[in-house]
Amino acid sequence: MKKRAQLALTLKDHPFFRNLSGELISRVEQFVHHREYEPRQIIYFPEDSCDFVYSVREGQVKITRHVKSAGPSGAARELTFRHLFPGDLFGEECLVERSKYGAYAEAVVPTILALMRAVDFRRVIRDENEFSLLLARRLIARAHEMEQVLLEATSQTVRGRIAAGLVRLYRKAPRSDRTTLRVTHQEIASLVGSTRETTTAVLHKLREEGILGIANRRITVLDPAALERAARSS
Repeated sequence: MKKRAQLALTLKDHPFFRNLSGELISRVEQFVHHREYEPRQIIYFPEDSCDFVYSVREGQVKITRHVKSAGPSGAARELTFRHLFPGDLFGEECLVERSKYGAYAEAVVPTILALMRAVDFRRVIRDENEFSLLLARRLIARAHEMEQVLLEATSQTVRGRIAAGLVRLYRKAPRSDRTTLRVTHQEIASLVGSTRETTTAVLHKLREEGILGIANRRITVLDPAALERAARSS
């Protein structure tokens, strides 16, 4: 990533903040600073104090947890449950004054984040109705997405769930990067509640059908319309 001089960036063109009034942006900017992250750089660890709320300005972030597998071995495995793109918010656990994040946040590609101290974030929510409404809309949209994932898990085939998960990532990715998704087979499996082996088999089938291209830990969407149709299959 090309370094920006002291990251002197305005919130006016930040995907999360840009729809706020200019007056409110000016008031919020005093609480926000920007930080760059390299690919695979950890943003926070599970045991880190929940001191900041983050929003993605550029790049991509994934949120993971290490969980114990069922069975006698109880081996730990990595579970990816969110991929975040420009405009997405994370670390909002701090809203309830949670002491620790309880998960890993990692940059997937060169990334710029806007950071706000949790205490300042709660102050802005308390004092600024416009900001509170924006946050409420974002959280409702996130809850609706999770409900959709649960619905798919009970009503769709594994193929349909995997296609639907890829469609969500495709829609959220920046337009310039949309055709190429930086996500592993295991991460897709975690996002849709499948196994890695089954997920890989489905992805290879979608590749054989000319819907996807797969190479170097990247998935290229070759036929978005066909992927949408696969996502609607039951």
